[in-house]
Amino acid sequence: MQTTVEAVKVLLKDPSTGTYLIPYLAEAAKVDKNGNEITGTYATKAELANYLSLAGGTVTGALSVGGGITASLNGNASSATKATQDSAGQQINSTYIKNVSVNGRTITFTRGDGTTFTITTQDTVTTNSSNWSVSNGTNGWARDNSTGFTIQWGTADTKATWIGFPRSFSSVLSVVSGQWYNSHSGDTDNILSWNNSGYTRSAIGAFKWTWVAVGFS
Repeated sequence: MQTTVEAVKVLLKDPSTGTYLIPYLAEAAKVDKNGNEITGTYATKAELANYLSLAGGTVTGALSVGGGITASLNGNASSATKATQDSAGQQINSTYIKNVSVNGRTITFTRGDGTTFTITTQDTVTTNSSNWSVSNGTNGWARDNSTGFTIQWGTADTKATWIGFPRSFSSVLSVVSGQWYNSHSGDTDNILSWNNSGYTRSAIGAFKWTWVAVGFS
């Protein structure tokens, strides 16, 4: 006959005192005091060993998080995988510029992957690249040293017929004279001839006059 736990309890219980004469083996508990099934509710020690503690601990392997993470993080990203795209999905190293250099009107842009492209700006400033030499004075000259083009000017004394240039020409293009005072129109432009050293003017009037000559020297 099979002996039940209740039968054993009756046999071992003192009827006069209500206490058990010999301890007996209790049946293993299956539920907690609230009626929750123990094996389906509580984790074992071995199972808890695989969970990260609330403070400290190290995560190994892939970490899958649903709903995002809210945390205060410290440390650095020296071992993090580098970003290869921006928020718009564009390849960073072939899209963004890491260096710009300028040479004259040419601007060179260098991308992150080392490739380059250039643009040429519009020249909005007019500069004179010629190298001029100038001798200032009442009788003077200005010469473009890159071409030899020369402008000379001066004044002439009363009734002078030969006027020497401040600088010798190699080729004279034109010589003109003007009146010193506007009221003496008779003294205007009476040039007879010229050469590389000077010019001849007719002796008309008794006043000084101005002159300009152009050519190459």
